[in-house]
Amino acid sequence: MSPDQFWTSQDGQILTVKNKDERTVTLTLAFWPRNPAEFEFQKANLAALKFTERSSMARIGIEMLVHGAPRVEGNRVELEADAFIYDPSFPNAPYWKKLLRVGSPVGRLFYAPAAAKLTTAEIWTAIKENRLKLPNTISIDRLGRVFLTPHQVSYTLNPKLLRPNFERVVSGNAGRSYLDRVQVRHDAAPLTIPPHSGILTSCSMYLKEHFVVLNQGEGNFGIHTSAVLLDPIKTFGTNVMLEIYNTGDQPVVNPVVSVELFRAPEAADPEFKSLTKKRTRLLSTAGELYKCLDGNPAREASEARPRTKVSVRGQSATMENRCVVVRANEELKKVLEGEICPIGFRTMIQALDAAPENADTLILDYFPDLLEHIELVTRIGEVKLKRLIFRKASRTHGYFLSSNAHARLDMFDAMGLQIHWYDELTKDLYTHIYKKEHGFFVREEMARRFQEATILAFYGSAHGLDEADTARISSLVEKLTSFIGSNLGVLTGGGGGVMRLATDQARGKGALTGACFLELEAQPPELGVDFFNTFQEASRHFRQKWFEAADFCIFNVGGVGTLEEIGIEMCNLKLGIRPRVPYIFFNAKFWGDLRKQVAHMIRTKRAPAWMADYLLFTDDPDEVVAFYRKKLQVL
Repeated sequence: MSPDQFWTSQDGQILTVKNKDERTVTLTLAFWPRNPAEFEFQKANLAALKFTERSSMARIGIEMLVHGAPRVEGNRVELEADAFIYDPSFPNAPYWKKLLRVGSPVGRLFYAPAAAKLTTAEIWTAIKENRLKLPNTISIDRLGRVFLTPHQVSYTLNPKLLRPNFERVVSGNAGRSYLDRVQVRHDAAPLTIPPHSGILTSCSMYLKEHFVVLNQGEGNFGIHTSAVLLDPIKTFGTNVMLEIYNTGDQPVVNPVVSVELFRAPEAADPEFKSLTKKRTRLLSTAGELYKCLDGNPAREASEARPRTKVSVRGQSATMENRCVVVRANEELKKVLEGEICPIGFRTMIQALDAAPENADTLILDYFPDLLEHIELVTRIGEVKLKRLIFRKASRTHGYFLSSNAHARLDMFDAMGLQIHWYDELTKDLYTHIYKKEHGFFVREEMARRFQEATILAFYGSAHGLDEADTARISSLVEKLTSFIGSNLGVLTGGGGGVMRLATDQARGKGALTGACFLELEAQPPELGVDFFNTFQEASRHFRQKWFEAADFCIFNVGGVGTLEEIGIEMCNLKLGIRPRVPYIFFNAKFWGDLRKQVAHMIRTKRAPAWMADYLLFTDDPDEVVAFYRKKLQVL
């Protein structure tokens, strides 16, 4: 760790809670380092460490003010803080003290060196190059401070929320996405903070390579809570929350927030190269192992003995699934180079029961089904697995995963087990990586770029397009690539027509390409994308949730399938599952009747009136970019 780089700790916890007076409790906050090197860094820069509260705590009205300097206690850093509720009108005000319990996550420490701070010129250059998007209301002074006014909206906590709801927020089991759904939005022009109260408001900000630190202010425009740190990647959208309270006897009208920008540590090229080499080695090893498994009989062993004795429709965990458990290091090469055959076992159960003591990698023919999953979980404490590699998604559906299989992927991730797909169709190895809580298979060295990318979901028919539509869509991809910046991704259903065109155009611009492949005879998957997942035909509606990983939706000429997807996405917009961002219907004539139908639904109060503000029906790529700037409220 360099003293010139921005740094953040992992989440700290409440160590002690003591009642101070009727309004305040005193907390001891503890922060454990990730490793000895980080602890040495903390001790060397102790006086410069600052605290940022969890935003979800600030959003339910709890403020924490640090007093005194950080100190080292044993193997951790500790801080003292006074906590209080900054607005007594919040529904949790009568019992907020009881929400603060020992062990609750509270926030992080951070280190913001002057060397990492952007100058005024650097901020302006980053904005012009689309590496950074800030609100269109900003002013930048010569010291590199950015001043912005929030959106003309305020949010209140739903008065129907009960104490268990707030307990989930404080414990960390319900985070920002939950609060986004349950808070109530109000238009507020002008935005006003009454005396001795606070507001929740928002701004638009898209960070990829930078941290933002909010200045709490002197109180003239209100005080921002101690939730002052905005992260790259996580801080992405039109609903970046700001919590401001007014301690004075006079109202504050249209508060102004001041922020400073810092460079995030860059991922060095050697890391990319080392991950590429790692994947290549693992790909080669897995390929050789599968070749060996295919070419040789299974090892003779006693009958597979499941521990759970569960069978479903005549199937059990004793079904054949050629499998071997190994340690992925030089010992594995010795196995392959030798003449140790037969190799592997007929079933996963036999392989796990015979696993070497130091084994860390489970290699299977098929991704574990439900019954195999149960057996694996019962043995996970005995076999210290780090990774699982499979080459076939399903015994019955080949390349396509079921909705239950996706649930098992989520559980493996929660257990800390890394999942790799040895894809025989593309002859490559992919790692299961999450973006916005939805998993995709990505080459491991591309994971960071994938997680940082702005993703556009392109919807449309698999049938061919006419020349005019082809030219318009090609121009649109070019214009959006220029507006959004270099790290762009396009997500489609993985078929032909609009989907192939958007994918080819994106690839030609150096953007990432992705697909949610669906098991359809009429639409075989077009492989070769950078990130993907697969879904069985019965999981069609389930698959649509994976498009929530995209930041924006563009609907091109399509059929009833596209119409179904439009219905789901617009319902997501209405319910707040999708934030209020532009929805583009590209080909105004084709979607003209839909436009009339939406207008009719709004007139008859079957859809909210505000929804129309976020829908654009057009043929003009320049109008799309202008609409994005206006609705996202960014430069």
